Amino acid sequence: MIARARTPGGRRPARVCVIAAAVVALTLSGCAPSPPNTSTGTRVTSDSARPTPTGTQTPVGVAIPGVNAWPGYHADPSRTGAVVAGAPLASLSPAWSADLGGEVFGQPVVAGGRVIAATESNRVVALDPASGAVVWSHSLGTPLTRVGFVAGCGNIDPLGITSTPVVDTATGTVFVVGEVSTGGGTVHHQLEGVSIATGQVVLSEAVDPPLPSGEDPVHLLQRASLALANGRVYIGYGGNDGDCGDYHGWVVAVNESGTPDPVAFEAAADGHGGAVWQGGGAPAIDAAGNLYISTGNANPGPPSGGPDPLQYTESLVKLSSTLKPLAAFKDRTAGGDDDLGTGNPVLLPSGEVFVVGKTDIGYVLRQSDLSVVSAIHGICGSDPDGGPAFDPSTNRLFVPCQGGGIQTVDLISDRTGARLPGANGAPIVVGGTVWAAQYPAGTLSQFNASTGALLQRLPVGDTVPHFASPSIALGLVLLGTDSGVAAFHGAG
Repeated sequence: MIARARTPGGRRPARVCVIAAAVVALTLSGCAPSPPNTSTGTRVTSDSARPTPTGTQTPVGVAIPGVNAWPGYHADPSRTGAVVAGAPLASLSPAWSADLGGEVFGQPVVAGGRVIAATESNRVVALDPASGAVVWSHSLGTPLTRVGFVAGCGNIDPLGITSTPVVDTATGTVFVVGEVSTGGGTVHHQLEGVSIATGQVVLSEAVDPPLPSGEDPVHLLQRASLALANGRVYIGYGGNDGDCGDYHGWVVAVNESGTPDPVAFEAAADGHGGAVWQGGGAPAIDAAGNLYISTGNANPGPPSGGPDPLQYTESLVKLSSTLKPLAAFKDRTAGGDDDLGTGNPVLLPSGEVFVVGKTDIGYVLRQSDLSVVSAIHGICGSDPDGGPAFDPSTNRLFVPCQGGGIQTVDLISDRTGARLPGANGAPIVVGGTVWAAQYPAGTLSQFNASTGALLQRLPVGDTVPHFASPSIALGLVLLGTDSGVAAFHGAG
């Protein structure tokens, strides 16, 4: 499994912190611990039944009054990427752009009246939402450069903060993890908590996994977005683009205050691989504080056609708050580089969870034991590529496709629908509309979530990284770019 950065290609290598009231509060059933389960999918015919939308219609107002925070990847712990409705954001126009001197791969997050962004130069900044001016700036240290030479592969250079930060809105702290170079090809991964109000560092911990002898942190990429629950920060690791060196997929957790008390989960302990990168998405977290992660293939990849023989590879894994496996589903059709880890799991209000990978099969599983409810074939027709979004009003998922388009998936019929054209980044759903970017060219599109009709499309003004996903708060649509952050506001 390759922790893909931005280069397109073929089949390639306890409770969550207080969330803003504007974020959809999906009621999720608590899942009692259960023994690890290894379910497999059942085939469900999945035909494309809806026509591809064409043309442009009058923009639909995006309901966002009181959306004052976007505290982490796709806004809520279920990773639905959905927020409630309110005052319109129609006819978008540029508000400001902030040149931060580095690529912003993660979503900008918003809390405490500030926009927070983190760059590959290992810089985290707070921006004034009215002007984009820098309020404070903090550096985690020197990023790794000459990545391909030092690590043997990789396509992000410099390599600093790649994941989306996460905010504890109760304490006003934003957490980021950066890859820090100490010279001579030596790196470590550093977690820092920074006060949103002042920029003061309130937590600083080295958070490399407990690597087996002979393995090196330089072969890890901290691509998955950070998650916060149970008083802990959760950090996922995969490998660099090209799968060089020996590595495992990991999730590491440390306390957000007091003693770190680190715990870790290791995928593919009986071999190598099993990356936890999720197309940049974050682990999903249920109401009981359990985590759901998706993993990639063994390294080197197993024969095509599957199944992948290693433990917890090509899998969706349910973990306790202390990262003990409670249940696991392995996609037994996945072999070679057909990893299940190209996007994060999404928890559904029905007590189910959705996950999709490079086999183009989407699985709906029970959260309780990860047994199969349905398997939906024909998603994307190219690698699904980044975190899906879920619209509770239509019971429909929106999956970004590497080959282009946002694939609709109807969970009432368990069938694919239209593929919304002209966007390929991880979407979000706001007030009955779908927002998604096109990378690397840099456009931002809004679609009607019910009909798929294109409502508006506008240039970002810069190229954008692979998996770029917008966020919405404080009357702004925000998007990370190859130089910083672009912000847009609506007419009304």
